[in-house]
Amino acid sequence: MSSHKIPQIRRYFFPAITLLVLMLKPTSAFADERGFAYGSVLKFSAGIATAALIHEGSHALVAGLTGTDLSWKIGTYNQPLGFTERANSDAKGVAIYSSGLISQAIGSEVILRVDKIDKNDAYVRGMMTWNFLNPIMYTLDFWFFRVSNKSNGNGYQGDLEGIKHYSNDALANAFALSMAAIATYQGYRFLQTQSWAPGWLRGDLDRVSLGPLPSGGLILIYRFDF
Repeated sequence: MSSHKIPQIRRYFFPAITLLVLMLKPTSAFADERGFAYGSVLKFSAGIATAALIHEGSHALVAGLTGTDLSWKIGTYNQPLGFTERANSDAKGVAIYSSGLISQAIGSEVILRVDKIDKNDAYVRGMMTWNFLNPIMYTLDFWFFRVSNKSNGNGYQGDLEGIKHYSNDALANAFALSMAAIATYQGYRFLQTQSWAPGWLRGDLDRVSLGPLPSGGLILIYRFDF
C-alpha cells in the first residue's frame, strides 16, 4: 500500500480476513498438515507479513530502478508502512504504483506452479490469503469505499489512485479490474489444492454420477460422506 499522504489502514481488510477464516474454519485455514497449533497461527501471520513486505519491496525496487526518491514512514495513521514518491514522469509513476499488486500476482503464480511448494503449509496459506484479499480490497476501496484510495486537490493516496494520477481513469479502472480478476482466479486454483477442500472443488468426479428418472430423463447425483 502506498501513498502521497500515508493513508489509514484499510478498515475493511481485517474484517474480510476474519470472515474468510470463519468460512474456512480456523483449524483449516491456520493449520498445516501436522495439525492446528499456535506455531501454525504464527506461520500463517508470518506469511501475511511476508507477502505485504514483498508488495512494499516491489515499490522500492521499481523506484530504485527508475531513479525515483521515496520517503518512507512507519506507524502513521495506523498504517504500518507507506511512502511518498517524487516521480518525474508519468511512466515512472505508473510503474511504481502498479508494481506492488503485480508482484503479488507473480508471487501467487509461482506458488501455484512450483510443485515443491507445500500448498497446505500455514505460511503459504498466509501468503496466499494476502495475495487474494489485498487486490480485491484495493479494487473495492478504489471503486466504492474511498478510504485508502482518494485524492484531495493535488494530493493523492493509494496505489490505484496513484495510477489514476499518472495516467487516467480508464487505465486505473482496467488495472484494478485485472488485478482483482487475477487474484480471484488464483484464489480459486489455490483452494483446489487444499486438503480440507470438498471433492467437487478439487475436481474429484468419482462422486458424480447420472441416474435415470422414472418419468424419463436423467438426474445428476453427487455423493456426500457423513
